[in-house]
Amino acid sequence: MRKHLKKVRKSIVTKEELIADAIFLGISAFVSFFIIFMFDVHHSFYEWPMQLKFIFTTPYPYLLFVPIGAIMGFFIIKVILFGVKEEERA
Repeated sequence: MRKHLKKVRKSIVTKEELIADAIFLGISAFVSFFIIFMFDVHHSFYEWPMQLKFIFTTPYPYLLFVPIGAIMGFFIIKVILFGVKEEERA
C-alpha cells in the first residue's frame, strides 16, 4: 500500500503547504458566508431607512451552505493554482 501512495504523491506534505491550505479554506469559507449573508438580507436594501430583515428563519442554510461553499471554493482555488504551476513549467 505504501508503494502505491508514493507513486501518487512523490513529494512530502510541507508545513507551508498545510498553512496555505488552511488559509485558502478560511478565505473560501468567509466568502461563502458573506454571499449567503448578503442573500439573506438583500430585501433590507429595498427600503429606507434600512433595517435588517432576514429571509432564513433558521440557521440551517448557514450550517449547510457555508461548508459546501468553502469546500467548493477551496477546490477552485487549488485548481487555479495547479494551472498556474503547470503553466510555469511549460
